Amino acid sequence: MLFWAAVGLWGLFTYLRGSGLTGSIAGALAIGEALVVVQVLAGVALFALEGMRAPNPIHYLYGVTAILVLPFAWSLLKDRDQRQALLVYSLLALFIAGLAIRGMTTAS
Repeated sequence: MLFWAAVGLWGLFTYLRGSGLTGSIAGALAIGEALVVVQVLAGVALFALEGMRAPNPIHYLYGVTAILVLPFAWSLLKDRDQRQALLVYSLLALFIAGLAIRGMTTAS
């Protein structure tokens, strides 16, 4: 959650300075996506091996959305202006941070 919030704020700061998507921010987005995948796989393992279930089924929707939103955005933005892409990715990073917060509240 904190990682995504930091990447989102970093991206917004970079956008406000007039820059576009940089390799550093793109790398941070890729690392964040990998972390989300690992977290979802850990949840799937808990579900499959231990039978642990989230009390609220919407928890699963938050996980699936967190995994799919960046690849979907990339498919739409890969040929667009890099400054515009930076703004969208930054807002999506903050959105994923919000999904993490909501996911934590539905899991307890």
